[in-house]
Amino acid sequence: MLTFLALPLLALTLAYVANTYRCFALNLAAAKRSGVPYFCIPVYTFNRAWLVTHRLWMPLINALPSAWTQTWIDYVTPEFAWDKLYDTFRDIGSDVFLIVAPGANTLCVADPEAISQITTRRNDFPKPIWMYSSIDLYGKNVVSTEGANWRHHRKITSPPFTEKNNHLVWTESLHQAESMMAGWVAPNTKASGPIRDIAGQAMRLSLHVISKAGFGIRLPWPHEEAEAETPEGHTLSFKDALSLLLENILVVMLTPRWLLSRSPLQLHKTANEAFVEWGQYMRDLYNEKRSEASTGSDSREGLDLMGALVTGAGITQQANGNGTAEKSAKQLLTDEEIFGNAFVFTLAGHETAANTIHFSLLYLAMHPQSQRRLQKDLDDILGDRPMTEWDYDEDVPKLFGSMCGAVMNEQLRLIPPVLGIPKSTPKGQPQGLTIGGKQVTVPEGCYVTINTAALHRNPKYWPHTSEADLLDFRPERWLVDKTHATKQDQAYATEEGLDFDGPDQRPDTAESLFRPIKGAYVPFSDGYRSCLGRRFAQVEILAVIAVIFKTWSVELDTSIFLPDEEFPSASDETKREAWEKADQRARHLLRYGMGTIITIQMRGEKVPMRFVRRGEEQFNYAK
Repeated sequence: MLTFLALPLLALTLAYVANTYRCFALNLAAAKRSGVPYFCIPVYTFNRAWLVTHRLWMPLINALPSAWTQTWIDYVTPEFAWDKLYDTFRDIGSDVFLIVAPGANTLCVADPEAISQITTRRNDFPKPIWMYSSIDLYGKNVVSTEGANWRHHRKITSPPFTEKNNHLVWTESLHQAESMMAGWVAPNTKASGPIRDIAGQAMRLSLHVISKAGFGIRLPWPHEEAEAETPEGHTLSFKDALSLLLENILVVMLTPRWLLSRSPLQLHKTANEAFVEWGQYMRDLYNEKRSEASTGSDSREGLDLMGALVTGAGITQQANGNGTAEKSAKQLLTDEEIFGNAFVFTLAGHETAANTIHFSLLYLAMHPQSQRRLQKDLDDILGDRPMTEWDYDEDVPKLFGSMCGAVMNEQLRLIPPVLGIPKSTPKGQPQGLTIGGKQVTVPEGCYVTINTAALHRNPKYWPHTSEADLLDFRPERWLVDKTHATKQDQAYATEEGLDFDGPDQRPDTAESLFRPIKGAYVPFSDGYRSCLGRRFAQVEILAVIAVIFKTWSVELDTSIFLPDEEFPSASDETKREAWEKADQRARHLLRYGMGTIITIQMRGEKVPMRFVRRGEEQFNYAK
C-alpha cells in the first residue's frame, strides 16, 4: 500500500522538478539574449504562494551555508527593493538588470530613459493585473483593469479630479488639519504631550478629507463628536465602518468571502461586519445618486465621486414610472464596478497622503534647520492672515514652489508610496528598449518593476554632496535660483479640457523648484497609468503642512531617554545627548522598521513626537 502511494508521489515530484528546471532554462536563455545584466535565484519572488509563505521558509534558508545562498538570498523576499535601495544597481554597474527564476524573469529598472519608454508604451508594457485581484473586494475598478476595459473605467472616473474640485480638497484639508491640532494641543497651552502614533492620526485625517471631498460626508475627530450616530438599517456608523474596514483590510483581502462571513473568530466577525456595512453605505449613496439623476438635482458638493460614477455609468435622467432613474442600455459600468471604484479611490486616496504627512513630520522633527526654513517661507507666503483668508488660487502655487513643496517632494523621493511600480511584457511578445543608445530586449512574459526606491537615489540624476547625502532628507536640494523664473508657476493650471485618455502632461514639481529629468522622479508613476488622484494628494499635503508649521514646530519626544520630570534641570549637554539618541532611534526605524502591505509604512515600533508653539522649541540643532 505504501509503495502504491509513494510511486505516484515520486512521479509527481520528478515531473515538478523537471518542469521547474525546464522553465528556468528557458528564462535563463531569454536573459542571455536580452543584452541586460542578470543573475539567478531559485524561486520567483512574486509567486503568490511564495509571497504568503516565505516567512515560514526563510529561517530554513538562512540556516544553509552562506556559500550556497549569498548571491541570491537578499532577493527572495518581497522587501528587497527597500533593503537594497540603489546598492544592487551600483554593484552591477547598470541601471537595468534581470533576475532569473523558474517562475518568471524580473526586470528591475532605475533608468529614466527606460522608464519613460515603459510608461508611455502602455500596450507593450501592460500592468500585471493579476497582482491586483485582492483589491476587487466590491468589484473591478480603474486600478485592476487593463486594455479597453481600463479605458472605460478611466473615462468615467477621471472627470471628478479637476482643478475646480481641488478647491474643496484645500478647504477641507485646512479644516481637518486645524481640528487635528486642536485635539493634540489643549487650548491656551504651549505644547502637546507626546503623540505616539502620528501615522495613525495622519491616516484618520486623510480618511476625513476623502470622506468629505469625495462623498460629501464630514467626519468628526474624537474631541469634536458626541456619540456617533448609527442610521437605521446599519450596525456601524459610516466612520466606524470605513475605519474598521481599512484597519482590517488584509484580513478581508486574504480570507475567502464564504469563510469571512461564517468564521467564529472575532477578527473575522469584525472584518466582515465592516466589509458589509461599508458596502451598504456605498449602496445607500448609489441609490441616492440614482434618485437625483431622475430630477437632475445634486445634493453634494465637491468631487462627488459616487455621483460621477453613476452619471458616467449611464444612469439616465429619465424617470420611470416609479420616479427613479433608469440605466441606459449602454451602461459602461456595472453596479459592482461602481462600488469597486468608490472603494479603491478611498483605499488609495488616503494612504499616500497620510504616509507623506507622517514621514514629513518625522523628517522635519529630525531636521530642525529645515523646519525653520519652511516656517520662514510660510510666513512670507501667508503673512499674518488668518486661515479663513488663505486663498487656493493665490497661495497654493506659491506653496507648491516653496520650501513647503520641497519638503513634500523630498519625502516622496525618499519614501515613495510604491517601491516597485509593476509592469510586464505580454506572453510571446518580447519588447525592445533603447538605453544609452544601446538596444536591449525585455523577454516575453517578464515582470517589470520600476524601482522607485533606487531610482530616487540614483546619483546620476539628483543634486547631492555625497553618497550619504542622497540617503538623507535634505529638501533644500529642491531649491534653485529663482532669478531665472519669468512667470508664475503653472503647475496648478486649470485641468478642464485635458485629454484624460493620455497622460497628465503637468510635471510633478513646481517650475521654481529643481526639475529632475523625465522619468527620474515618479512617486505617482508616469504616463497613461499615472495616479488619478495626484493633485488631490498634493493639495491635501500642502494644506496640512501649512496649517501645522504656520503656528507650531514639531520635535522628537525624548522622554524615553530623559524623563519629563528631569528635563527642566538637565544640562544642555544631557538634553542634546537625549535628542541624539531619539534621532538615532528614528533613523534606525526608518531604515529597518519599514514594511509594505499596500504602501510602505513604519511597522511595529513608532517614533513619538511633540508639538510646541513656535518660539518655544526645546531643540534647534543643525544637522
